[in-house]
Amino acid sequence: MRFIAAFAIGCFFLLAQSVAAAQAYPNKPVRIIVPFSPGGPTDIVARVVGQKLSEAFEKPVVIDNRAGAGGTLGASMVAKSAPDGYTLLLCSSGPTVVSPGLQDKMPYDTLRDFAPITLVLSFPYLLMVNPSFPAQSVKELIAIAQAKPGQLNYGSAGTGTAGHLASELFRSMTKTNMVHVPYKGASVAAVDLISGQLQLLLEPAASALPRVRGGNVRALGVSSMRRFSLLPDVPTINESGVPGYEASVWYGVCAPAGTPRDIVARLNREIVKQVSSTETKERLVSLGAELATNSPEQFRTFIGNELRKWSRVINETGVKAN
Repeated sequence: MRFIAAFAIGCFFLLAQSVAAAQAYPNKPVRIIVPFSPGGPTDIVARVVGQKLSEAFEKPVVIDNRAGAGGTLGASMVAKSAPDGYTLLLCSSGPTVVSPGLQDKMPYDTLRDFAPITLVLSFPYLLMVNPSFPAQSVKELIAIAQAKPGQLNYGSAGTGTAGHLASELFRSMTKTNMVHVPYKGASVAAVDLISGQLQLLLEPAASALPRVRGGNVRALGVSSMRRFSLLPDVPTINESGVPGYEASVWYGVCAPAGTPRDIVARLNREIVKQVSSTETKERLVSLGAELATNSPEQFRTFIGNELRKWSRVINETGVKAN
């Protein structure tokens, strides 16, 4: 009985300490690692989240850009950091679920080494062609590609990038034979699409939207399951003859594995609350984003599903990293 009583008291004090730590959190600056260079979409999302968290916590939230190795350098730093809630990762689809399927030796295991906090938002891809291209719909594009195997070129931001895999998924599901042309960035590929040297391109809505609105390219479809709010007349690829097709560039927040559940829950509540505010939501949507917050458990399930999906695409298509 004494042992049981002592054990119960010990558990009570551990629980009390955990609750106290969560209530005191944060008592110093929080750092969000962005595994890419300043100025890109990942950096913009991190600064919006960081600013709102700083206001909510009344503590500085520092954005720390650690680019390198396709985003895995910064991600591995977070995986190895103390699990105390003071070092977070602005995680994205590339280093989180694509790189593990491409690289033989990863510096981290996504599901083992990170504590998912919440998905924040996603950017659908726009399937675009040059305005002079004869296809007026996804179905017409597929018909042309099937009638001319190996004659249509599709671009990407580089071999093994998330956009490349989204294109490979489209090619695989439509049973078309098209030629991949890798570029050093989607914006470079877009230049060749506009000039007519490239026939089609899947580009994230954030960067593609101005080109579509300016009439430089024509959007045939959107890669999300629902129509894109800023281009409601553009049908989804899923509803255009490719049932089940879905791909996006997504962003979320993760902490090192072992971060106390109370701190993870606190971060989840604050991030979801802040990005769901009218002001922040309007700002993010204006960039071409679709808000997609969820619970830590839902985010973990989502990541697991994404890992399996893109690993399957990589294995089936034989894509290799540069």
